[in-house]
Amino acid sequence: MNETRFGQLTKEMVAEELRLLGDPCVAAALVVRRTLLAALKDSPVDGTAHARVVSDSVEGAMTALLLADHSLARGAVLVLEAVHDVAGECHLDPTEFMRAALRALANLRRFVEPARIDDIRLAIEAHYMGAGEVFSEFLRSSSTPAPR
Repeated sequence: MNETRFGQLTKEMVAEELRLLGDPCVAAALVVRRTLLAALKDSPVDGTAHARVVSDSVEGAMTALLLADHSLARGAVLVLEAVHDVAGECHLDPTEFMRAALRALANLRRFVEPARIDDIRLAIEAHYMGAGEVFSEFLRSSSTPAPR
């Protein structure tokens, strides 16, 4: 009987599927963008409801990246870009959208070790001047301890 190397075959098949998938961080940002556009386009202006939609969408996307062990720092920057772009397209307050997104990113602290949280903060600060400090404020205001 011909010996089939299922491990090698499976590895190559999965690698090809992942290659076709593209960048998971970009995919996460696109999903956030689509979700926000669908939820916010032509909706009545309600800052609290909008902030909740932004927060929930960002948390969902980042949790998926965390569970799949992808770059949280890269994902955070791309998701923030999507949030900012949608705020502009919907003629809504980009500052409030970014604050809601940063608050959601800070909630990752419950599940992520401090070094990865610091990587996220540094990436945010490198792309959005001052946003790293806002992110840090949300981290400090969180009473949930970080994992060890």
